[in-house]
Amino acid sequence: MRAAGGLAHAHVTQPDGATYVLVPLEEYEGIVKAELARSATAKLQDPSTEWVDFEDFKLELAGTQITAARKARGLTQAQLGQKLSLPQSQISRLERNPDRTTVRTLKRVARALGVDVRALVS
Repeated sequence: MRAAGGLAHAHVTQPDGATYVLVPLEEYEGIVKAELARSATAKLQDPSTEWVDFEDFKLELAGTQITAARKARGLTQAQLGQKLSLPQSQISRLERNPDRTTVRTLKRVARALGVDVRALVS
């Protein structure tokens, strides 16, 4: 098999008819980058694409980071709440909607989870 640049590529055909082509890693990475660019361009041009405010996205990410840090420590929401003298429902709200809390509470959560507060909100 010959590629566009005249390079020979090995290929393997399986008994089920599937064919696999072996290409140099650099060429494969170029193909992947081109596909990512094509996909991103298509999304940008699609009128049905739903855009999210960056600040809202950062807050969603903060909630996800808090949840991930809590789970990495093997804690339930209730256990984290006990460490902070907060009800489980407040931990749940914090993970779902961190914009409804104070920096002071975020710092307490970070301390209880043994992480830098910036790791939770960046």
